[in-house]
Amino acid sequence: RGPGPGTFLHGLLEWAGKQGFDTAAKDRETLNDMLWRRVQLRGWQAWQEPLAGWLSALLTTPLPLAAPTPQSVALNELESYQVELEFWFAAKRVNTQAIDALVSKHLLPGVERPALDADTLNGMLKGFIDLAFEHQGRFYVLDWKSNYLGPNDSAYEPEALRHALLAKRYDLQAALYLLAMHRLLKARLPDYDPHQHLGGSMTVFLRGSRSPGRGVVGEPAPVELIEALDSLFAGEPHATQQEATA
Repeated sequence: RGPGPGTFLHGLLEWAGKQGFDTAAKDRETLNDMLWRRVQLRGWQAWQEPLAGWLSALLTTPLPLAAPTPQSVALNELESYQVELEFWFAAKRVNTQAIDALVSKHLLPGVERPALDADTLNGMLKGFIDLAFEHQGRFYVLDWKSNYLGPNDSAYEPEALRHALLAKRYDLQAALYLLAMHRLLKARLPDYDPHQHLGGSMTVFLRGSRSPGRGVVGEPAPVELIEALDSLFAGEPHATQQEATA
């Protein structure tokens, strides 16, 4: 538990992505060599075999996508993706409570979550998306989470995952990642149409990757939300949570 193991797991997936998910899945010898070096540095040699089995399974197990129709894709099946996709965009006097109102309305609507403190964002926002990928013409953003929710798979059932996601406000992170992807596609993809090309967000709780839902909370990209955030960050006014419910 704690930030150390979480950073370690993220590092394994970043390595696999840069190596090539399919290559990493097939080349067990290279995967084991990489793991051995990393566990030795931390004195975690006893975890060598469990980690090798876990990572190999994660690379080859279909993960449910956020899409209008049920679909899934395994990491080793992806052909077009980028790990640690960096993004920048400007925030022009953005009211955090206006962001909160929009996200709460469109992502997991009707479910309670801690409110954002009142603040104003002004300047440049920088971030890294753990994994951005294209599948069947749609683009997705994925974030790995190493949160410990319990000792067995039942702790990673869909309702528990949604509760954990909202308690930490990972819904806000997903919304900003989708906005970053929207702006990137708008700048680079000819004939871009968010209804056609934006897939959605995936928050993957790594410790639940062997549960029936694979630890995934997937949300389709609500185009109304993305376009509203786009205009909000461009400096256009939007209602706050209190104003929206008044």
